[in-house]
Amino acid sequence: MYLRDYNYLVNQSCLFAFNIWNIDSAMAVMDAAASEKQNVILQTSTNIYERLKPVPIREFITTYSNKLGIKTWLHLDHCKNMELLFDAVDSGWDSVMFDGSALLLNENVKLTNKAAEYAHSKNILLEAEIGQFHGTEEDICVLNEQIARREDIDYFSKNTDVDMIAVAFGNAHGQYKAPPILHYDLVEYTTNKINVPFVVHGGTGMSQDSITRLMSINGVKKINVSTEVKLAYRQGIINAENGGLLQENKFQAINVEDKIHDAIVSLVCSKLKMCRW
Repeated sequence: MYLRDYNYLVNQSCLFAFNIWNIDSAMAVMDAAASEKQNVILQTSTNIYERLKPVPIREFITTYSNKLGIKTWLHLDHCKNMELLFDAVDSGWDSVMFDGSALLLNENVKLTNKAAEYAHSKNILLEAEIGQFHGTEEDICVLNEQIARREDIDYFSKNTDVDMIAVAFGNAHGQYKAPPILHYDLVEYTTNKINVPFVVHGGTGMSQDSITRLMSINGVKKINVSTEVKLAYRQGIINAENGGLLQENKFQAINVEDKIHDAIVSLVCSKLKMCRW
């Protein structure tokens, strides 16, 4: 575990965080990170966390990361259930996100501080959110975008003790149907107001220009990618089918899994290369 380890984010360039759902997906992301000689964050949604055996996957990620010679951190994303968040803390996740963005601001502050108190007592980082991101992704569904208000950012910064902050600035979960209108000025305002790492949600489908501009803002340290990883899994199955590997007389599960692994590695490598521009 990392003692509120700001080397996690502050002392590094911006890191990508990729959603995973089992050991195989975690291995594929870490293999890609190792090939690019970069550290990486793995994260689980609340839905996935509930279906995992958290301690074994925590142990695997630590062991495999050490074998590859990279740093890999494990994060619980968009958790609204306090008991589940506490469980992830106790299971060795390096950071957790309490998502109170749908609540009234005072209630969000109150529960965020409750989550922070428990996480910090176990030396774990806490992420929080202001505003809501439009779109759908696993257990997250927001129909109307709610870009964060500056006065809410001010109030939140004065009344919470968080280690990472996510703010809705025009970004969205899932696939963008059109280029998003991103309010970079709001990102800059937040990083100037709250002196903790800024987390960009909705990294799937963001252009290289958008990623580069966000990474140029001092304080932007984490960019989340979820939907594209799942689509890479799907592409791996398509590649297996196109190669005839799903035919009954040729079917071997390991060969299909290899195609899925390679597709995820290719996607993650392409995203990690964005950090070099």
